[in-house]
Amino acid sequence: MKHILGWMALLTAAFLAGTPATAQTGAQTRGSRNVTVVSHLAVEGGVGAVEVEQDPARPYAYLSKRPGAGFTIISLADPEAPQALYTWDVDDDGLGTGGGDLVYFKLQGRYYLVQAFQLDAGHPEAGLGAVVFDVTGLPDAATVQEVARIHEPAAEGGFASLFAYKHSDGRALLLATGGGAAHVYDLERLLAGDTNHGHVAQIDTPEQIETASAGYDDVFAGFEPDTGQDRFYGAGAGGYYVYDITDPANTALLTSISSAAVQRGRAIAPTPDGRYAVAAAGYRTAPLRIFDLQPGLDGTIPRVRTAVGAWMADWRNDYAAMEVRWPFVFVAALDDGLQVFNMRDPVNPYTEAFYRTGEILPETPPTPSTPPTGALALDIRNDDGLIVVGDLETGLWVFLLEAFSGWHGHGWGLPNMSSAQDWDNGPDGAR
Repeated sequence: MKHILGWMALLTAAFLAGTPATAQTGAQTRGSRNVTVVSHLAVEGGVGAVEVEQDPARPYAYLSKRPGAGFTIISLADPEAPQALYTWDVDDDGLGTGGGDLVYFKLQGRYYLVQAFQLDAGHPEAGLGAVVFDVTGLPDAATVQEVARIHEPAAEGGFASLFAYKHSDGRALLLATGGGAAHVYDLERLLAGDTNHGHVAQIDTPEQIETASAGYDDVFAGFEPDTGQDRFYGAGAGGYYVYDITDPANTALLTSISSAAVQRGRAIAPTPDGRYAVAAAGYRTAPLRIFDLQPGLDGTIPRVRTAVGAWMADWRNDYAAMEVRWPFVFVAALDDGLQVFNMRDPVNPYTEAFYRTGEILPETPPTPSTPPTGALALDIRNDDGLIVVGDLETGLWVFLLEAFSGWHGHGWGLPNMSSAQDWDNGPDGAR
């Protein structure tokens, strides 16, 4: 196995070209005045996914280079001058062009990175879903090493979407899907060499519709302290689904969102109290819809069908990823770059801030068949509010938003639930 190791000084010519915020003449003409560009790194090949560690003592960001190229670890110890610490190329292991989404987790005092894989059926490692790396020794790049692989026979095409979750029972779980069922893995059992890779559950969509392929595209998990439930949120065939996964091996459907306008859900993110969900549909020109889940959760209606609110930056464009930090929703909006909207009133959301990460706007308006360009991924560091965005062409961007210096749910009188996990203490109120 070959690896490329080194500090920023050794990689600049081959991989990155930095542009400090102070050198970006006229940069604010591309964005609202309440957005500060902290730094920008032009990554060769673009960025396909972004994951940021939440521990202030570990200022690391993980970038999946354009799908299939591998990943790079970036130090954000000085956010104005990011440093590349380590790069791993999938071709070095003969994995072709199969790498994609990535997440990190902490277990028993050690830190791990997981990268998803989708390989062709004829590939010698077809069925490989993910590779796990121990990254505890950072910033010493020489200590990064592969420690496990997940092969999932039931997911022949591998995994496209990952979510790492600290369950209320104390377990570190990995939720993964590649367009079929969502698979749940106990990461401690995986690292201990479990013959079934730590597989503890499989969550299928409760119904299928003839016009959509099966399964999930994206998943999320969070804890609801009032009910003591761990909840799974899945976007895929037929819309969106919410399950009780307090016992992952015995799940129960709590409610579903089945809108006439959505044949397939692309992504879903709940608010910290689990009352509302922001949902992306699987087609261009669809707004981000806001659904009130409560009538479905309490059984007033059999399923949620109508959105209470909606938001979009440009009706012609698409939305690739979103992060909810109430009352803000941060969006990787492809050609529209970073977008932030406020959903304090879910019925009347409004744009709070924006910054276009693309160098130039497309010459012609996009159509449903236009290949994606622009901001594809983002993550938020809750401790200080740092916003990290990955663009398919222009690379990595680091931002700060005025009046957003960090986030904790309790500061808003809400559960502390977001995609960021508290690996030491568990979900809000659970331990």
